[in-house]
Amino acid sequence: MRSSIAIILCIIWTFSLQSQSDTLSSSLNGQNGDSSSISDSSSIPDEQDPLDSSKIEEISQAPSEAGEVAKEHFDNIFEILSPSRILTILFVLFITWLFMKGLIWLIKRSAKRFNRYRLLILRLIPIFNVLIWSVSIISLIVTIFDPSPQQINGALAGSALAVGLASQDLLKNIFGGLMIIFDRPFQMGDRVKVKDTYGEVVHIGLRNTQINTLDDSIVTVPNYVVISEEVSNSNSGELDCMAVVNLWLPINIDTERVRTIAYEAAISSKYLNFDKDIAIYFYDHFDDEPATNVKIKAYVLDTRYEKNFEGDVTEAAKIAFNESGIYSFTSSEQ
Repeated sequence: MRSSIAIILCIIWTFSLQSQSDTLSSSLNGQNGDSSSISDSSSIPDEQDPLDSSKIEEISQAPSEAGEVAKEHFDNIFEILSPSRILTILFVLFITWLFMKGLIWLIKRSAKRFNRYRLLILRLIPIFNVLIWSVSIISLIVTIFDPSPQQINGALAGSALAVGLASQDLLKNIFGGLMIIFDRPFQMGDRVKVKDTYGEVVHIGLRNTQINTLDDSIVTVPNYVVISEEVSNSNSGELDCMAVVNLWLPINIDTERVRTIAYEAAISSKYLNFDKDIAIYFYDHFDDEPATNVKIKAYVLDTRYEKNFEGDVTEAAKIAFNESGIYSFTSSEQ
């Protein structure tokens, strides 16, 4: 909403400049006409009357005409910036913001109700956001200002210059938001990583993108940062995603027993997507002390279950390791 108010104020400013330019041009044309008439009269031969009474009267009235032009100019500015118009603009923007809040609430409620199509429904939010705000701003301009083609051209040129000089970061964010919406490197509900931030995309706006991290913190990332950095997408619009569980054990383990326990811990999780395979890998590390990294890769039913699955599998595997004597066996070997 703050971006829309800034755009409207910029348009009002450019319309006032356009009206000022039109008034100044008309006054200059009138003065040029007077000057040409005076110069024509000065070229009259001496035997003719160089300045008749009507010319003298026109010259004496020039200061009063300049005052009327200035008064007309200020009247145009006050008409454009009239309190009734400003209140109308703020009221329409508030109604649009309220309507968007209600629409977003309805879409999110529908996404929760129809969980199978959750990501598909959430994709409608940024599209409706751009369409409704664009229609609202254009309707305000056409209805309140009723601009002529010359004013539209002047407003576009003035807005481009003013916004380009005063709001470079805002422009970069807006174009970045449009690129995200149309190029679609990710969508609402996707699990993405931007720089050091990883989580679910909960908002795609014209200025920024909001990511809900795994510790339930909302991180706001400017859109120009999103499009200029590498973005890792875990599910790319799919409901499920891969979850990776890392288990660390001493290096002298029985890999077959550990593989069986790890597989049973994964297959018994209620968050597992049974339609896709489970992969288990072993990696030895010799950094500080020898250790084996057991990596379990599987797919969860929903991206929101990623951490639940990791905790579920880790807990079940540790219980099974203790019961089967994996830890005691490795300790006695040492």
